[in-house]
Amino acid sequence: MDRVRQEKVQRFEEFVDRRLKPDLVRAIAERSDLRRNIENLEKNSVTNLRTLVNLGSEVYMQADVPDTRHICVDVGLGFHVEFTWPEALNYISAREERLAR
Repeated sequence: MDRVRQEKVQRFEEFVDRRLKPDLVRAIAERSDLRRNIENLEKNSVTNLRTLVNLGSEVYMQADVPDTRHICVDVGLGFHVEFTWPEALNYISAREERLAR
């Protein structure tokens, strides 16, 4: 019984190291990028934007964003929430605190 338990623990540790830790690093980096982008939009008073959007498989199209004051943020499980810039920054700070724990 002890050997079976040790094997399960080892498989779980491998899963954490191979899958969950890289996912956490990626999530933290994405939140940091989002924070930096929002701060740049605020600093430069950008109200409209022309950008490239990845449609998948590295296929991009040009997009015009007429009003950048509200952004949609992926909050997990396929859900997106529309935030103002200050609300998004508050959400990012709260998420980073929870991820750090």
